[in-house]
Amino acid sequence: MEVQVNAGQLVCAIAGQEISEAVEKLTSEFRTRTTEMLQRFVQSTPSASRTFELENDLFVGLRDLGQELIQWLFTSLEPELEQMPGTVKHRGASYRRLAEKTRRADVLTRFGKVVLVRSGYRRGRSGQTIFPQEILLGIENGFTPAAADRVGRQFAATGSSQGRTLETIEDQMGERIGTEKLRKLVGSLAENLEPLRQDAQVEKLTSLLSAARNKQQKPVLSVSRDGVALGLAPWSYFEMASVATISVLVEGKRMGTVYLGCKPEENQKTLSAQLTRLLAETIRRCRHQLPEIVYVTDAGKIETAYWKNTLRKFFVDGKRIKITRVVDYYHASERLTKIADALKFAGDKSKRQAWLERSRKMLLETGGHGRVLRSIAEMRKLYGYKKSASEDAEKAEKYLRRYRRFMNYAAMKKQDYPIGSGVVESACKQIVSERMKLSGMRWLRPGAQRAMTLRCILLSGVWEAVYKNFLASKPTVNDLMQLETR
Repeated sequence: MEVQVNAGQLVCAIAGQEISEAVEKLTSEFRTRTTEMLQRFVQSTPSASRTFELENDLFVGLRDLGQELIQWLFTSLEPELEQMPGTVKHRGASYRRLAEKTRRADVLTRFGKVVLVRSGYRRGRSGQTIFPQEILLGIENGFTPAAADRVGRQFAATGSSQGRTLETIEDQMGERIGTEKLRKLVGSLAENLEPLRQDAQVEKLTSLLSAARNKQQKPVLSVSRDGVALGLAPWSYFEMASVATISVLVEGKRMGTVYLGCKPEENQKTLSAQLTRLLAETIRRCRHQLPEIVYVTDAGKIETAYWKNTLRKFFVDGKRIKITRVVDYYHASERLTKIADALKFAGDKSKRQAWLERSRKMLLETGGHGRVLRSIAEMRKLYGYKKSASEDAEKAEKYLRRYRRFMNYAAMKKQDYPIGSGVVESACKQIVSERMKLSGMRWLRPGAQRAMTLRCILLSGVWEAVYKNFLASKPTVNDLMQLETR
């Protein structure tokens, strides 16, 4: 069997001498300009306004130098047309070289826009056209990998928006781009990074667990989920988006957290599936060193359904995994508040406050839940409920009775289990409120999911790992060159 590569090459071999000469020429021009700039500055008495101008001029000069170096490199990489291979292969299909190179002037780098003059290859007579140089350099949607990384991070950042992202691009890269180009990039990033998210999150969680064990500490894996209202376009109505977290805790302190978020959807099916896969894979990687696992949430409809249908009898590779459920203490305390508000204390606010504080503390004590229920019964018999608040108070009583087995807070605290769902409530704020509920923001569902995907990757602290894996999956020269077997 003989393997032959079609004649031609996709990348030029640039000599070291040629690189040195180009760098020397471009940096020489930069040195000359910078020297003159600094000399002008020192020839007069320094001032705040002149320092301001110097810094900005130097920043622009450095950015221009980077742009010139990238422009030279990209221009030098591709051979002349006649030296290029006649065919290339991409994603299982063959493409034939076009007769002329074409020019693309809108490629955005970290240093601004550069121009590509590159060879195109077409599938058949009127099929898709690809450009090997763009594929090999990792250029998608007119962005180099570094520029796309920077823009993606900015788009996902706290307090950001489409407009602020465009302003940042103009400020840092010296170029203005349109909203459509930005949206295409964000969509492409979300689509490409999401399949790599889980592995990076599992790696982070298992690293945190291993670090705790290496210090002879007992880690706890805390799982939570919640919903948060999100404004949807075009009619500005609100529906519940969903958020989930998995955290590693040691002695009650949070060591790290990974985040999941999904657009509004009936019964939050997508989030449930993502959370189940993430938890199962994390457990699988732990092998025989399983941590204690706790599910901490309010007793909402979807949170409870997920417990009953999935976590109560959770199996990984045929082995049942023990998971302890905790109903959030602060939501339980809210029920005590409703009962206190309903009791007829004849306007005596101090008596109401004293009973409420005593009941909240009692709920945290050993055997305190039973004493709280007896206290409620006694107070109701003694004072009764206001007619206007009796329905809410009775619902609160029912809540406390129904979920009593998940409210043994004293025992849970002794085992360093979390008793509050503050982490996931904070996640709702971080993922949605601080990025997607700024003034006037309304979202179409696909756009909302893209934003949540990128934001969860960023907040989980795995952006760099996910992005590196994404770049590593890009085609190489050997992937593109057409191979023939004889």
